Amino acid sequence: MMILVPFKPVVLVLGLLSGLVFVGFVGSSLLEGKEPFVMGRAQTRHPHVKQDTAQATSEHKHSQKPLSVRSQ
Repeated sequence: MMILVPFKPVVLVLGLLSGLVFVGFVGSSLLEGKEPFVMGRAQTRHPHVKQDTAQATSEHKHSQKPLSVRSQ
């Protein structure tokens, strides 16, 4: 037994739902006062921040003072 699904209404419903999600995203971004299609500074600088923290931790390891040894 073969179940036939009409292709055109399924595509129209999926297109309508994806359009509503898109409109909701743009609307919520505009309500928050943000530009919906512009990358923020944090997103564009993300790889550089990781490099800086990696360099800072390696410098931190080299700049540690030796622990004082207590004489007993």
